[in-house]
Amino acid sequence: MKKSGLLPLLLVFALLAGCAPAAESPASPSPAPASTPFQEPIDTPEPTPAPDPVDFREFLDGVNAARKAIAAQEEPIDVSAYTPDFHEQNHTFTEEEMERLTTAHEAGWRLTLEDVLDDVDAFFLLLQTTYGAYYYFGGDGVFLPIRDAVKEELAAIRPLSPGNREDIFYLWNLEDILYKHLSPVLVDGHFRIGRYAPQDTFAKYMYYVPNLYLDSMEGAENPDYLKPTIGPDGRICYWYAALSHDGSDLPGTLDGNPLKWQQALRTTNGGDAPAFSESEWEGVPVLTSRRMSAGRENADADEQALQRLAGCGGEYAGSPLLIFDVRGNGGGSDRYIMGWFQGWAGTDNPTRGTAAHRYSQLSCRIIGNDYYPASRMGTWGGFCREGTWAERSGPVFVLQDKGAASSGETAVAFFRMAADTLFVGGPILGCALVPNNQTFYLPHSGLSCYFGTGLAFCETDENRDGVGFLPDLWVEPTEALEAVERLIEYYGLNAEA
Repeated sequence: MKKSGLLPLLLVFALLAGCAPAAESPASPSPAPASTPFQEPIDTPEPTPAPDPVDFREFLDGVNAARKAIAAQEEPIDVSAYTPDFHEQNHTFTEEEMERLTTAHEAGWRLTLEDVLDDVDAFFLLLQTTYGAYYYFGGDGVFLPIRDAVKEELAAIRPLSPGNREDIFYLWNLEDILYKHLSPVLVDGHFRIGRYAPQDTFAKYMYYVPNLYLDSMEGAENPDYLKPTIGPDGRICYWYAALSHDGSDLPGTLDGNPLKWQQALRTTNGGDAPAFSESEWEGVPVLTSRRMSAGRENADADEQALQRLAGCGGEYAGSPLLIFDVRGNGGGSDRYIMGWFQGWAGTDNPTRGTAAHRYSQLSCRIIGNDYYPASRMGTWGGFCREGTWAERSGPVFVLQDKGAASSGETAVAFFRMAADTLFVGGPILGCALVPNNQTFYLPHSGLSCYFGTGLAFCETDENRDGVGFLPDLWVEPTEALEAVERLIEYYGLNAEA
């Protein structure tokens, strides 16, 4: 089974002096007192000169070199071990069973132990025949022992007390026990079992130590905990930042500095926020993409905004500076950002990656059409794509946070293949391994299960679900726009544009 991990941040730095807090240049020392016969002359040390700031172009070139190397890899991402044909499953379900599995319904008053045990079998049969990452996470050798353990635990639960509702009692136990046994296995950011998402057990979040900035990583006790950031004056420097599930594993002291870790926030998008909007700051275009689907409250306005997103990329192709904000973008359809990127960079689907689609009996029935043709049932389809590097000039700042997922993550992946792009904020959610997600319902309990029928990798064969793509400049995500404005002013980027 692949484990999720962090994508190394391959940056090229030629930076500065020891690992000490950044400070203003010290004031000139007071003159030494005149020597007397009774006093030895006092040697006054020369003040330590303030370090030169990080060169912006050098930093940007380092990021470009690392990402361009990823795009240039020629070896395809091989998923053949996880995508065997499965023709023997083509007639697993009857039409009546498929209708029941894809239609929302509630449990009746008399939901018995026999019913929930039957639902366990149905659930694991769903995974075996339909789930896109079934073989990636171990196939029968992993999932069938879990099925048996779940049934054994359900059979051993205490009998009902008088007055308890059997349907609620068994439904909650089924939901809880499935989640307990499967969450260590399903490192899948989309998967849900009723109220529960396994992601809640493995997701990693950004933690940082506020107001403690360093000029360099040189001499650091553990450089893994130092990340590039934007200081209060706008210059690129360093601070303590890391990924952690709950912060409990982070050190309390490093380099002689007591560390008070703080979890990064994420952007909260209300229903009234437009799906896409355009503005500017000091002449710099600021494009804000909050979701890739129309909301329920303002569906018509959102659809117009999304069509504008899809069609306006070419208008910004020549912008010497650009800020693109995808914070809080939980996704929707990729087609809007594909259209925008085509206009802006001259290419669509630029990322190096592999995507496989499982043509199962249920996916062909639900999705159907040309995308999941019934003639391909029992096989896998998809593509393996080389990266397309978009050569261009002029800094682009992409603002991101833990709220960016799914199609929001696609936007980030696209920009990673464009020269002169820097990502500012925190890591994104990491919700891309299993696409084409659908909701299913177990036959007796009606328990909902949400999972995908595909398998996808971007750039490498690493599973980033729960971790996501990391930023180049780690700042509190809710302050990312203001930080970029400070950086532009400090380095005079707007004056050069």
